[in-house]
Amino acid sequence: MVETRPTRMSFELEQRLPGGLRLPTRMTALATRSGVVLVSPIPIDDRIAASIAELGDVSALLAPNLLHHLYLAAAKQRYPSARVLAYRALETKVPGLTLDHPLDDGLPEDLREDLRGVLVDGAPSVSEMVLFHVPSRALVVTDLFFHVVRPVGIVTHLVLFLVGCHGRFAQSRAWRFFVKDREKTRASARAIAELPFDEVVVAHGEPVREGAKEAVVRALSWMLGRP
Repeated sequence: MVETRPTRMSFELEQRLPGGLRLPTRMTALATRSGVVLVSPIPIDDRIAASIAELGDVSALLAPNLLHHLYLAAAKQRYPSARVLAYRALETKVPGLTLDHPLDDGLPEDLREDLRGVLVDGAPSVSEMVLFHVPSRALVVTDLFFHVVRPVGIVTHLVLFLVGCHGRFAQSRAWRFFVKDREKTRASARAIAELPFDEVVVAHGEPVREGAKEAVVRALSWMLGRP
């Protein structure tokens, strides 16, 4: 466990990707009135499962974009009664995956008191949903922002430097290729910036606990159309 709050926990592993890229990858467990939602599941052993159980019963497994799904099937095996929440396009990408609720339709009604979801629209190859967890007032993002303060390995240093995310909270320049409709993306960025969050939890790197709102607006400057 790398972070714990009364209504939220985070767990991290080092993801080793082709070419020598090594990224910290975080799963966030969010307590809601309808049970615990696991965002971006990672491998869950008995120790992690016991920690999650302190928050409550796992009711949903959420793949927040089309890239964070590697351990979704394993998480479903551990929590067979949990609903799988993901975008429909993931069913094509991951053979055998069955969705219980497509995020294309927004979050399930029973979660909306405690979770708000904003699709980063206009970037269909990623289709990321940013989450605002009401009980902990946290913005939970996946690949929209990075905050890898201490990169590991030469390749990781180089890649993060090239995409503009080396050692700081920032948005990868890769989004400039992902975005196909600037107007839709701008509207999404505005909606994200207006959420009443106090901190930011990222899938790759350290949370932002101070000056979170200013950091997000600054990182969204390209999407917002600001200099």
